[in-house]
Amino acid sequence: MYKSVDEVILQHSTRGMDILQEKHPKEHCKEAVENFVKLEKGTVFLYTGFYVKGFAETDGPIGTYFLARALNALGYKAIIITDEYCKDFFKEIETIYVPIEGHSEKEYLELLEVHKPICHISIERCGRNSNNKYENARSIDIKEFTAPLDALFELAGKNKPTFAIGDGGNEVGMGNFKESVKEFLSLVPCEVCCDFPIIATVSNWGSYGFIAYLEKHYKKDILPSFKDVDAYLTYIVSLGSVDGIKGVQAHSVDGKEWHIEEDILRELKQAIV
Repeated sequence: MYKSVDEVILQHSTRGMDILQEKHPKEHCKEAVENFVKLEKGTVFLYTGFYVKGFAETDGPIGTYFLARALNALGYKAIIITDEYCKDFFKEIETIYVPIEGHSEKEYLELLEVHKPICHISIERCGRNSNNKYENARSIDIKEFTAPLDALFELAGKNKPTFAIGDGGNEVGMGNFKESVKEFLSLVPCEVCCDFPIIATVSNWGSYGFIAYLEKHYKKDILPSFKDVDAYLTYIVSLGSVDGIKGVQAHSVDGKEWHIEEDILRELKQAIV
């Protein structure tokens, strides 16, 4: 019997996402997509980019890029919200670069008024914690390298639905699980909550899971192939992107053996048959 989409994206856990799933048992990804497809089609803001040693890490941009492509193919309009560390990562997708110091609330409101997004999806984006720090997995504050996209995300969330994918507990949207993160995982949790959180072993996998459910709902072949994902990883690494666990430019994501990515994509296809 094939695994469910949520089971697929929670495999190979090494950072406690299996614990979060045990403490908060539900099909988070399925619930998120079920609510997403109820929305009238329009512009979707996608937030990503997690600073690691001078560059954005490989987890996040990959999932965001392919989710943006999938949404565009389905008749939505994807706009990626990021900062300078993802420069040129998303060439054919409309991208807004927020300066490291951020914008004023007035400027954020103007941005929302111009584009009128129907919802907001964060994929592996560091969010502030209770100490007003933006801490990575090693508990190092990267605030000086992190544009406060979470301020826009929270502001927008007052009126529109918010979705978020995380794989550690320090990402935007993982504030929903902050008590469990604080108790069972060794980091200060992100404070930023969302309407529909998705937990995954690797945030890119959570994004693939989202795409898989969209493919099943719309009956349109939009899940990327391993060949496409592999080529895109090669591209962003050539721009400087690093493996967030290894901390070096490498053809991998979150320290995982790269062949596992192919297994995940294949199993997601099986899960939506």
